[in-house]
Amino acid sequence: MAGPPDNDLSTDVALVRRVLARELETINEYEAFARASSSPELRDFFMHLAAEEKEHVAEAVHMLRLLDAGQEAHFTRPVVEGHFQGAIQGQPPQAPAPATPAPAPTAPPPRNGRGAAPEPPPSLLPPQRVVYGVPAPPPSPGTQPLTVGSLRRSR
Repeated sequence: MAGPPDNDLSTDVALVRRVLARELETINEYEAFARASSSPELRDFFMHLAAEEKEHVAEAVHMLRLLDAGQEAHFTRPVVEGHFQGAIQGQPPQAPAPATPAPAPTAPPPRNGRGAAPEPPPSLLPPQRVVYGVPAPPPSPGTQPLTVGSLRRSR
């Protein structure tokens, strides 16, 4: 990957990225110090410092979004379900499925004697309660098929 070296601070964006990286590292250090301390007061002190650094992270991200339009585009694009899975299997991420409109609200079901609504049999579940599957990539070589049973608990 060609580009300027990591220590190139010739642009405002590079400066903000360096600040962001340092703030994130500092949060990790303060939280580690808090875990290692034996005194509750000292633990609270380090967690207070970590919280301040988290504010700095938010401010640095805000500045980065203002200064770098290319980075801003990534913040406005949602990360779709399965995005990271494709990277693991060497496949590009799937495009998000079009959203289906939410079903119209219905009257609440009658309550049983224990205060909870009785569960209808699976064949009578309304469409919004049906679980839909998504296409999966082919299995890795040497793996066994996976069978999933009912997710309902027996009563």
